[in-house]
Amino acid sequence: MGDPDSIGIHVRNSHEAELHVVLYRGGWADVDYIASIDDAGVIPAPAMTSAQVFAALLDTCVERVFGLHVTIE
Repeated sequence: MGDPDSIGIHVRNSHEAELHVVLYRGGWADVDYIASIDDAGVIPAPAMTSAQVFAALLDTCVERVFGLHVTIE
């Protein structure tokens, strides 16, 4: 078994809001979300140059989709 090319994170709350983040080995991420029936789409992601950049992306996405301000360390 080799090294994975990507890893995904799926977060869902009881109100059916969802966040899907896929981090690719090549240094980019895809982010899709559903916050409500009228609010769904893609969140642009910068180049993933470090773990800190990825953590900041997750913070931004969680706040955007779920309205929660958290800090992932």
